[in-house]
Amino acid sequence: MEYNIIIAPDLEGLASEVAGFLPQGWRLKGSILEHGDGFAQQLVRNTKDKLRVQQQQLKHSKPAKQRRTRWIE
Repeated sequence: MEYNIIIAPDLEGLASEVAGFLPQGWRLKGSILEHGDGFAQQLVRNTKDKLRVQQQQLKHSKPAKQRRTRWIE
């Protein structure tokens, strides 16, 4: 299991930072914490979630089959 903590000076910045991690298989853990420098959010990801995201990216990154065409002169 992997853990990650995102820190940002304001809530909007925190939301945009966290939004970048969600498509990579990260999930929110707990609530938003307020501290002296701003706000923080903890994220968690299982190994199987990481592998699943990588497999989905490979499926979507395959180029479409190229059609064969013949040019008639």
